[in-house]
Amino acid sequence: MMSKAKAGIVLIVIIGALALVPVALYGTEVNVAKVNIGLNIGGTTAVSLSEFGVLQIPSFTAGMSGVQIDVESMNPYSYMIERNTARTQVDSPDSSSAALVEISIFFNLTTPSNNSITFTLTPGSQGTGEHEVTTLLGPEEGLDAGGEFHLTITITIRVTPPGFDEPVVDLNLSPVNRTFTVPTSG
Repeated sequence: MMSKAKAGIVLIVIIGALALVPVALYGTEVNVAKVNIGLNIGGTTAVSLSEFGVLQIPSFTAGMSGVQIDVESMNPYSYMIERNTARTQVDSPDSSSAALVEISIFFNLTTPSNNSITFTLTPGSQGTGEHEVTTLLGPEEGLDAGGEFHLTITITIRVTPPGFDEPVVDLNLSPVNRTFTVPTSG
């Protein structure tokens, strides 16, 4: 049987080793790109034509209000926490629940070594209104070296108004291309 002193030492060694994992994985600093995408989905509500007993199909507009990429350096502990708890956030200050809005965001990242990495985000169902989607790109998405990166973002928006079983809008927005530079570590 192990004594309490030895058990305490083993516990301290294990905790110390776990505390070093982020530094071992990413070094003392991690370069990340925070991608911020503004979306606006508007429309009218479905109107019932009572004498006919049918719903009038409402019209909706959907568009992208902007894309911004900010490159910054984080310590590895902050990166691991943000990566695992809040990688993608959606802020919808004036969102309405007048319709179910499904958003899919497709990323195609070309690295300085000309590797192409694709991934998809589905930030969940939203209502109509303005939405700001912010996501964090780091080493797992290909930002593991410095240089010039090219990012193509394609967004699909599906809108299903109340009273409808199927979407009345299934729209692919025009792709957006952005180039950004990650500093070389050194």
